[in-house]
Amino acid sequence: MGKGSSILATIALVVGLGVGGFVMYDNFFVTPSVIPPENQWYKSYGFRYLVPTSVIWSTLSPITINFNVSSGQAVYFLFIGQINFDDNSINSYVEVKFKIDGIILNLPRIYVERFLGVDPGGLRMSVSLQHYNTTMTSGTHSVAIVFTGNDISDSIWEFSLFVQTFN
Repeated sequence: MGKGSSILATIALVVGLGVGGFVMYDNFFVTPSVIPPENQWYKSYGFRYLVPTSVIWSTLSPITINFNVSSGQAVYFLFIGQINFDDNSINSYVEVKFKIDGIILNLPRIYVERFLGVDPGGLRMSVSLQHYNTTMTSGTHSVAIVFTGNDISDSIWEFSLFVQTFN
């Protein structure tokens, strides 16, 4: 038994050193190839933008994003923000849309409205707007968020924009 035990101990030692050596090599000597995604863009802004009081569309310029589309790729857009109605003396609304390559999209859109006397302390609401496009041409494009309304005490703030291209 002494001879058999030493053979088993030798095999266990060789296997243990082999596994331990592999773990050491894998964790300390091999650098994993981490490539950050090149097809994602994100911007956020934490300050307040007042709503214009005309039919003019204003741009949330801090989060305008330029992005690239390769042939055959689809594009996903996501806007998240907060709309604040601060004055309850009039009926008011805020409308938000995507503007892609200088063209304002009619849909999808956010349209929120507050009626006179409702929520006298003000009304805060989180909103999101998504768009998925499979027909964009390859090349460089831009996306912005535009908004309008009818009361300058209303605002949009703490907003972000995310763009992702994929096959």
